[in-house]
Amino acid sequence: MESHPSPLSPSATMSERSSGANRRRSTTSVFAQSNYPAKDQTPVRSKPYPRETDSALSREVQQDALELTGLAEDSEAQEQAEIAEILAQGDWAASEVALFRRLRRRGREPLLPAPWRLDFSTFPEALYALVGEQSFICALTPSASMEFRGSQALQRLVNVGGQVRDRTEINPSAPVEPLIFQEIKNFLTWAEKDGDISLSSILTINYNRSKNGNSKATSEKTERKMKSMASELRTRYQHQHPPREILPPSNSAGGAEGPRQLAVIYGITVYNCVAALSSLGCDNPEADVKTHVILDWTDVGLDIWNAIAVAIFIVSCRNDVLDSDEGVRFNPTQQPDEDA
Repeated sequence: MESHPSPLSPSATMSERSSGANRRRSTTSVFAQSNYPAKDQTPVRSKPYPRETDSALSREVQQDALELTGLAEDSEAQEQAEIAEILAQGDWAASEVALFRRLRRRGREPLLPAPWRLDFSTFPEALYALVGEQSFICALTPSASMEFRGSQALQRLVNVGGQVRDRTEINPSAPVEPLIFQEIKNFLTWAEKDGDISLSSILTINYNRSKNGNSKATSEKTERKMKSMASELRTRYQHQHPPREILPPSNSAGGAEGPRQLAVIYGITVYNCVAALSSLGCDNPEADVKTHVILDWTDVGLDIWNAIAVAIFIVSCRNDVLDSDEGVRFNPTQQPDEDA
């Protein structure tokens, strides 16, 4: 396998950039433009799926922290203008906007607790909060054991890239999706235990389970599940609240209005060495699924940023539930939907 630049190397930036309008697409359209073999096609190489296509797809869609930390030519104003252009392409809920911005900036703001430096000594200093300050990715339960489990779950997310590449080299025909799914699920389990909640009503994780599966079918299955979950959420609130009492959802940071209704469904699609992190607003039945980022586990230089992105995504789901009027009603023992 070819060598890759270090996580902070400016040479690791994308050589070409797509416009903001093209970068945000539905999960289906993102995967549909890849060149994976269809079920009735025979791969032209020994590997069942072209790994370099995954990497190219990732770099076309993903504005990762690898790029952000190395781009000296981009000013803050330029970035904000591009973000505004992207957000103008669709109807975004407040929590979707916050998630998108945090994923976009995940190499340039504190995200991890200061004590985790001991566990991740190779991580950039910019990722750590100051001592005594609460970070975005953290254990809410005040116990050393929960903090330890959280850091271990993140470490396993970092390590899964190496496992994926090793399996690809040793046995190119062996599926790698279960490896990625298992470590995402492991971090999800920690977040649920830490928050004493279940996220199964707003988060679905789907991966290709078929030897003859294809990317389009896998992503379409996730999208159908997300839309079904959004419909169920709308129906639940219609039954719980008379129409005259329904208020627009608010994810404002102020929190003065008290608990709010859940407004976003989240989805993760894993196909081959690539994963899409997506969201769907619940207010509009005609809303499209939005893909926030595509993660690529073929590149060693992206291992840290892939792990951070998954952690941000799941913690955002956890916080969304805890800040809502659903938080106290979720059954903590309910298992996440693995067969989305």
